[in-house]
Amino acid sequence: MSTDTELVPAAELSSFLVRLFKRTGMNRSGARTLAAALVEADLRGIPGHGSRLAPGLAAKLCDGRLNPRPVVTTLHTGTSVAAMDADLAPGPVAARHAVSAAAHLARRTGTALVTVRRTGHAGALGIPAGQLARRGLIGLVAAQTSGRSVAVLGGPGTVLLGNPALAVAVPAAGPRPPALVDLASASMSWGRVHQHEREQRPLPPGTALDQHGQPTTDPTAAAALLPSGPRAQGLAIVLELLVGALTGGSALPDGGEGRGLLCLAIDPTRLGSGDELTAAVADVSTALAEHRARLPGERAFAHRAQAAAHGVPVDRADLDRLIAAGAPAVRPPSTWIRTTR
Repeated sequence: MSTDTELVPAAELSSFLVRLFKRTGMNRSGARTLAAALVEADLRGIPGHGSRLAPGLAAKLCDGRLNPRPVVTTLHTGTSVAAMDADLAPGPVAARHAVSAAAHLARRTGTALVTVRRTGHAGALGIPAGQLARRGLIGLVAAQTSGRSVAVLGGPGTVLLGNPALAVAVPAAGPRPPALVDLASASMSWGRVHQHEREQRPLPPGTALDQHGQPTTDPTAAAALLPSGPRAQGLAIVLELLVGALTGGSALPDGGEGRGLLCLAIDPTRLGSGDELTAAVADVSTALAEHRARLPGERAFAHRAQAAAHGVPVDRADLDRLIAAGAPAVRPPSTWIRTTR
């Protein structure tokens, strides 16, 4: 944790964000959905998708780049598929609709695929994927980014791809968290690059290129991200094709705010394998522990338990930006205000 980090109670942070987003014109339900997604990312130790994004999101909601009161519509529906238009809703709001529709269809048919077009940045995809797993469903969520930020390996060093992401969640028994993998193609997100910049730490080699297409470990000089390897680059290309084409958008980022989201839900009980699957998650978890390893996602959920008990770690500079974004109408708790520096 940074030496200039504040521990903020999750409920306190969520309440502030709800009030901030309501000031942009969002209704209470939408504001709570968006705030909950950001705080959940912070709780899981993913600050690049957390509350630090709130000022930028509030600005987009105010200037029309995102819609504070979207009308999410279903363009097409079939036995086990649905295509939706998010009307430039913030990503977590669109994802909530996709998860609800996918869960409903999967309960009826066993498998459901829901695509969403014209949605904002969906954030940490492990959150909606995990919501499906909490319902006993296998959840897969994939999303595009709006801008080009990733150069191809061995290429000219200029950005071509976005940084599409994929999350897969496998349900566990009872209250146990799911097995959850949440990844993107680049070696590091821009959020983590900025975190390195704030903490004055060099980037790992092979993470980024500068404006001249040369490798750099200086976070202030990073102009393009690199895939974490040939397989990650292949994943990025396939995700761009699938999510872009199936949502009626561009297969390569075009800079527009609207982007694609894909949600797949599978009901293992329809295969007669529901109990076997959750038992397998427990067995694999035990076997991994014997080898000093964890299920994917366990580290994030352990961080969540710690942060829920002791407070969400928020970078002081990010907290100051939150306070400024809400001023003067949205007053922060008095404990957020520093009287001395």
